[in-house]
Amino acid sequence: MNNRKTRKKSGVILWILVMTLGVSVITGCQGEESLKKEKEYRKAGISKMEEGDYAGAVESFQKALDQSLAVVGDLEIDICYYKAAAQYKSGDVEGALETYEALMNYDKKNGEPYYLRGCIYLKQGDVEKAKEDFNKALELKPNDYELYVSIYENLIGIGETDEAGKILDNALEVKGEEAEDYRERGHIYLLKGDYESARKELDKAINKEDTKALLYMAQVYEAQGNSAQAQALYESYSARNGSDSEALRTLGEMQMEQGNYQQALEFFQKALAAESVTNEQAIRKNEIIAYEQLRDFASAKEKMAAYVEDYPEDEQAQREFIFLQTR
Repeated sequence: MNNRKTRKKSGVILWILVMTLGVSVITGCQGEESLKKEKEYRKAGISKMEEGDYAGAVESFQKALDQSLAVVGDLEIDICYYKAAAQYKSGDVEGALETYEALMNYDKKNGEPYYLRGCIYLKQGDVEKAKEDFNKALELKPNDYELYVSIYENLIGIGETDEAGKILDNALEVKGEEAEDYRERGHIYLLKGDYESARKELDKAINKEDTKALLYMAQVYEAQGNSAQAQALYESYSARNGSDSEALRTLGEMQMEQGNYQQALEFFQKALAAESVTNEQAIRKNEIIAYEQLRDFASAKEKMAAYVEDYPEDEQAQREFIFLQTR
């Protein structure tokens, strides 16, 4: 009998998910053979998505869910996110929306499906519904700086500059005195173009030895036209941390944020070649994203195949790669 962890939800919510997503209704525990098949179908679905066969991917993900025997745990939820992405890419917008709604009903405290559904509404031109979902996502994840920035970028992308600005204003209301709080508030002020406030917040983060804040500070100098000071900060940081894989990863991520994907890729590859690589998995994920942004899909696919083989249980990261293609 399989004793893997499942989420404890009410019977009503379980049946909503089961009936909406088509999970087979068979009482009892899921056996090892069914679990093995479920993972195999999931892997097949991911491969089909990478190949662009989205309809086939939906079919594979559904077959994976059929193996669950009414067991709904983290694996099934992960498959549902994949299924929704495949449905959208296959042109089945309504199916994707229904899948996200089922995930919302299953876990009413999770903001992720609201954000993702909001992205679909935005792509479909329904700005008001998108805003409603984005607001709900923030209501459920009020301290998630990354979520605020993601919504801001989505709204900027369709010219909703006023609404995007309000999102950043709301993000600044998040309280906190940790280094990350000061750093992220500094980043948000940077996005707003309030460079003086950005420097004040980033100074506080730097005083707490937050290295990424130092790199945001370099961006502030760049934005103000002080390229010499910005370059000095980059070079100083690189000189002190240039052989450290975590430092190189951070430099790469900063270049990604600025849209300098070739430079970012070079940093990630240097990090992977470092004498001691303590964060290989995270760097390899970033390397794949950099290749995708450079539209070198052949290299991205090659790296993805190796990554999935080495980290088969990294379900969240794999799903994020799929969503990246739909943004």
